[in-house]
Amino acid sequence: MIAAMAGPAAPPVAGFVESAFNPLVHQAVERCLTAHPGDGSRTAMVLASTMGDATTLDLGSRRLVAGQVHNPLLFMQSTANAILGQLSRDFAITGPLLCLSTVADLAGELLSTAELLLCDEELHRVVLIGVELAGTGRTTAAYRELRTIGPPAEDRAVALVIDRDDPHPHPRPPCGTPSTEYGTLRGLVELAARIQGTDRP
Repeated sequence: MIAAMAGPAAPPVAGFVESAFNPLVHQAVERCLTAHPGDGSRTAMVLASTMGDATTLDLGSRRLVAGQVHNPLLFMQSTANAILGQLSRDFAITGPLLCLSTVADLAGELLSTAELLLCDEELHRVVLIGVELAGTGRTTAAYRELRTIGPPAEDRAVALVIDRDDPHPHPRPPCGTPSTEYGTLRGLVELAARIQGTDRP
């Protein structure tokens, strides 16, 4: 089992513009798969996010309201599986690619999905990705409406690679006052830190 994180300084990815969402995902997954290569035909990827690529969605909305011509790149990258397609090409992954949205326990949802996928004996490992962007006015209001912890303080992605023979990890239940530093990614960030053998993310 291996984990990696990516922050605001993720390098750009060809074909993706304006938003940090896709570069964050690409960097976190690239770090994992470069350090832990494997058989792409027996690999699945699952991406989870509460708000998705809010930067691209907001930009597309503003351009529409302003009567500007829509950029086809924004339409393509507004779906989270666009970056999974890029990663599957870069790392020759031909297993299932899934995207989830959850307002509850993002780490728990990803791990439960990994358990289900690994019931398929043809799959040997699952790449789990959590990604959230720092809040905008619109997404902050949406988090409030959903009564969930809210966005992280800065753009962030976390990736884990779980092999079939790995012991199944479990996120720790939250304790004390909820931290807003990692927002809805908190459980996944803490789990990644444990896998990396550090006390703090």
